[in-house]
Amino acid sequence: MYEAMARRYRPSQFEEVVGQEHVARTLRNALEADRVAHAYLFAGPHGCGKTSMARILAKSLTCEKGPTVTPCDACDFCHDIMRGQDVDVQEIDGASNNSVDQVRSLREQAGYVPTRGRFKIYIIDEVHMLSGSAANALLKTLEEPPPHVKFILATTDPHRLPETVISRCQRFDFRLVPPPLLASFLKELAAREKAEIAAEALDAVAAFSTGSVRDGLVLLDQLLSYAQGEVTREDVERVRGVARAEAVAGLMEAIAAHDVQAALGVVDEVAQRGVSVGDYLDQLIEFCRDLMLKVATGKEDGITAYGPARESLMGLAGALPLAQVLLMLDLFTQARIRVRGRGLTNQLVPLEMAVARLAGLENLEPVGQVVQKLDALARGAPLPAVQPVAGRLQNAAPTAPTSVPPAAAAEARPPPSPRKAAPPPASPAKPQTEAPEPAGSEEPEAGNRSVTKEDAVSAWPQILASMAEANSPDLPFLRENVFVHDVDGDRLILTVPGAFHFEQLEVRQRKTRIAEHIEKVLGVRLRLQLRMDEAAVQQAKRRPGGEPGPRRESPEVRAQDEACNDPAVRSIVSSFKGQVMNVEKDEGV
Repeated sequence: MYEAMARRYRPSQFEEVVGQEHVARTLRNALEADRVAHAYLFAGPHGCGKTSMARILAKSLTCEKGPTVTPCDACDFCHDIMRGQDVDVQEIDGASNNSVDQVRSLREQAGYVPTRGRFKIYIIDEVHMLSGSAANALLKTLEEPPPHVKFILATTDPHRLPETVISRCQRFDFRLVPPPLLASFLKELAAREKAEIAAEALDAVAAFSTGSVRDGLVLLDQLLSYAQGEVTREDVERVRGVARAEAVAGLMEAIAAHDVQAALGVVDEVAQRGVSVGDYLDQLIEFCRDLMLKVATGKEDGITAYGPARESLMGLAGALPLAQVLLMLDLFTQARIRVRGRGLTNQLVPLEMAVARLAGLENLEPVGQVVQKLDALARGAPLPAVQPVAGRLQNAAPTAPTSVPPAAAAEARPPPSPRKAAPPPASPAKPQTEAPEPAGSEEPEAGNRSVTKEDAVSAWPQILASMAEANSPDLPFLRENVFVHDVDGDRLILTVPGAFHFEQLEVRQRKTRIAEHIEKVLGVRLRLQLRMDEAAVQQAKRRPGGEPGPRRESPEVRAQDEACNDPAVRSIVSSFKGQVMNVEKDEGV
């Protein structure tokens, strides 16, 4: 009768348990030093050797040559334990023996001496399935069992066990077997079976086993029955019913190229082949995890991708930033959760949404840079200067700034000329409200050359175009009814239409950003100073050239002008780096 490979190749010695050397070494040392504990807890994923390790420990304790670290596997004790027929070594399923009465029966039996061996050993598998009352009933015996009793508890969910149970045991955590080690182990077994299997197929089996040796043996056994000759990677994908590695690589490359049509085409092709959406998302999540590890650490030890997917991963690792890889992983994980919820009629929708969103993203800014900018704004520091882009349009209109290709702009760029700019606004007849520099502002350094009013007026459209290309949030406050009034040394004086614009442009961070664009275009660092002249701008709207003319001032404006131009007030404002916020008339004077 045929015996499955998972049973036929079950380990019988400590060193045969794949990937659990830390557990095997500790138990061997305990046996050699006669320090075997009364209770052990083996915790870890399924198929990693917990029950096999428990049986080997039981054989080591009861073997005719024992206690020993190398049971003979020839005596009656070893044979009966491996077949589960030894009367003194009882394997109990915690899921079906989870009541208080069954635990009480176990406690009563534990009091009797072994029938023929040295110890009575209880291996309780899936111990987390015991009810709360049953676990509490086991506590006293688990803590102080008779000297001839040993407990070995095994579980895949140790967090579901009461802390009182865990604290009474020596705990061993079993690990998932790394893909390269599992592939090497499966290769040895395939050689024993005299079967031909491609290296890519072994990598695929190890990837789909997700670290479980038993799952790998079951899948390998199934493949040897399916394939007529050599087992190939395509055979593994057909038997598992998953998408081909080319489909995973093609989708990720289309996303990296921001090709939405090609990416959705790959999804449609996978759906037409009848592949489960959940399984395909699992493959994409695993690929993104491998990509994240490669980008973050540069190492390849934990990568499970195989074949074309592995080749694509190595190429993408050098092209994608970590922030974009993390976004991919997050969106695919969210899509997988939605698919698992089974609340959708068409399960392709979450996958297609994630793919379209990822493929449509361009110029993704890393989170770290965004955080630095927010921190700079919070501290009042200037944001990093906009990187110059060759060929920016020099004479773009302020209301509709545009950009042109770099090559064309480089050829057609004319030198700045005052004749090409809009007529400068005329100077008002009376002094206007002038905003002093806010407290704590940095004094800009004057450039090597002086800038005239004509230079500033000519360059003003170009300054607005530069801000538009940088997608500046300050542009709406400068586009309409803001004029260059004058240049006084290292100060650029602007006329603003009213109190709202005045307040918005007086924000320190905004003034700093505008000054950076002025310096970028003119090549000279100028301080920005504002003058409010609402009446002149309203009149300018009715003039053909948009040039402000004479205006009528209200008493409040005149009072503001007089106060700001008073020598004593100007001296105080300059000394304390302040500004005049309000002027009230004293009726008693």
